[in-house]
Amino acid sequence: MFSAREHFKEKLDRLNKKINSNLDFDFSAVSKRIETMDDFNNEIMRDFLSGKQLFYRGERINDPNRNLLPTMLRNPDKLFSDNDLGVLHIDSDYIYNYYSSLGSFVNVFNKTMGTADIDNLYEICAFAQHYYHFSPLIDFTKSVYPSLSFALKDREVYDDDIVLYVLELKNNDDYTTDIATANKWLKELDIYVSCFDEEDIKKTVKEVIENKGLRMTEDFRQHLERLNTRPVPKAKLIDVPTNTRMKFQQGVFLMLTDFQLFNVKYFTKNIREQFSITKFIINKDICPEILKMIEHDAPWYNYKYLTDVEAAFKIAVED
Repeated sequence: MFSAREHFKEKLDRLNKKINSNLDFDFSAVSKRIETMDDFNNEIMRDFLSGKQLFYRGERINDPNRNLLPTMLRNPDKLFSDNDLGVLHIDSDYIYNYYSSLGSFVNVFNKTMGTADIDNLYEICAFAQHYYHFSPLIDFTKSVYPSLSFALKDREVYDDDIVLYVLELKNNDDYTTDIATANKWLKELDIYVSCFDEEDIKKTVKEVIENKGLRMTEDFRQHLERLNTRPVPKAKLIDVPTNTRMKFQQGVFLMLTDFQLFNVKYFTKNIREQFSITKFIINKDICPEILKMIEHDAPWYNYKYLTDVEAAFKIAVED
């Protein structure tokens, strides 16, 4: 029979687990350490070689401040103008208008790459992600080799562990190879970004509004309500290559939507319910061996060739 103390401790443990599950900003709750090459082969390469439908993303360093975020949201304070009310709404109109504001960016794209408009947003977002490095999309790949190369970057010395995210589908409703579906998902993009400093966080909403000289408009009231009602993103995986380089890298995009980003932080629970996701933290000491493995097994995926498809194919012919 449990004592009152044991019962209280059990309730507290359950509460802590629930809190940690929701506040898993950097996916630490699903992380695994890879210490040796045996670990690497058993935990990562075996599943990759088995033909499972897996998706990978490599990160150069294991840093809790390097969240799984699209390039557009990594520095949210830069998105705000002096007229913004502390909460910024990012939807398809915002994305298209942003690209349209970049000089002749959209016009040049339309003349050279295809047709980009508010109803055909995917191609221009994919183009911008690769060539302008600013979009609502996150790069993943279907091959472990390019993802590892992006993390390793052909370095000779590794001062930090690297990270490899591995996603496995749970539900095909969250995955598409159809550009019409990709455009539909982008058309429904719905993100609210709030960017308050630490002093603001300690204050009440009323105090923040008064100190910043803001007005409590109905739109602003609705935005604040979203902080409580829809904070956890949904995730969508888009497997529609738009150029030769993306095809070569076996690239796909992860898109996060329907959520509130608060100072580059967001809850991850929904993503982990939609995908089986593991964050592998790989010991820096075995990175040189992994680099040699890529050189032996898939030299065309060395980092120096990832953006040079012509040179990569020459290496493949010589192999």
